[in-house]
Amino acid sequence: MASDLDQYLEGIGINVDDEEEAFEPPLPDDDVQDMNQGLAQPLMPSDGSVRERCESFLVHLLLNIDPAFAVDVGEERENEVYVDIEGGNAGKIIGRGGRTLTALEYVTNTVINRNAQQRVRINIDVGGYKRRRDEKLRNTAKKLASKVRRSGVAVELDPMSAAERRVMHMAIAEEAGVYSESTGEGADRRLAIKPER
Repeated sequence: MASDLDQYLEGIGINVDDEEEAFEPPLPDDDVQDMNQGLAQPLMPSDGSVRERCESFLVHLLLNIDPAFAVDVGEERENEVYVDIEGGNAGKIIGRGGRTLTALEYVTNTVINRNAQQRVRINIDVGGYKRRRDEKLRNTAKKLASKVRRSGVAVELDPMSAAERRVMHMAIAEEAGVYSESTGEGADRRLAIKPER
């Protein structure tokens, strides 16, 4: 028997049974209403500002996971909204290597931007995990930039996500005498730091 979350994800067009075909056409609004019946509170945000819809979606989703989580949605700035989730077992939401958090962010962006005329980027952090990770990535980028400047030899890092590469690229852009570029394809995509010629 499918869980309420599985039914909800299928209702917004995400097929939970088949990873190869992750998206299906969304249900008509009447079917979404039927799907929401029986849940403690409906998961599908229907109207309001981006901030309100985002908060509604995450609060209702997290209530089904662990009611100890609290959601703080910041103001929309330059088509981006930052969300902090606190309380509860942060590891449940972060997952190994941040994979669950990445999935939550993806689903949230899919739901909030569904039928939107102008897309908004939803950035979710749990217990400061992304802030700490990004700071660590920036420090690593600075150390490696210094090493490349001194040695004149390029450094290639292990594969990393697009979000992690973006943080590294931005940090390297602030460093003199070096530049960065992404190489590889798909899951093997990685960042290289090279000396300027």
